[in-house]
Amino acid sequence: MVNGKVYSWEDVTINVQGLEDIAVTEISYDFEQEAELIYRSGGAPCGYGTGNKKNTVKLVMGREDYNRVLAWCKKRGKKLSRLPLEKITVSYANEDQDTVTDVLSKVILNKHSFSAKQGDKETTVSLDGFACRGGKLNGVSF
Repeated sequence: MVNGKVYSWEDVTINVQGLEDIAVTEISYDFEQEAELIYRSGGAPCGYGTGNKKNTVKLVMGREDYNRVLAWCKKRGKKLSRLPLEKITVSYANEDQDTVTDVLSKVILNKHSFSAKQGDKETTVSLDGFACRGGKLNGVSF
């Protein structure tokens, strides 16, 4: 794209199924497929082998929104150490680009980190975990 609008934070919509009223201030996710070269005699690679797939998911929100997550867990009798979310949908859309939608399935957020320091305008909580069923990036499975 030349001289057009690229995706920016205001173009990102994050929907956490079951927690639609929380405001996520940051999301990151990555996917990886283990792969390495296989060698035979002569020291030259003859091919490659693949191993496990892995992924990570991270959400960041203000403490007030995290309190809503706590209330949601308490109401449903869910363990916070294995916060289960069926689906997180991340859509990127603006007037110059097609809408792109990524779906992360069966997300478990099993690490919760808290941060507050002098000078902060807001305290935040980071929720880290993984997508048990992986994800589809604009409809394409990883």
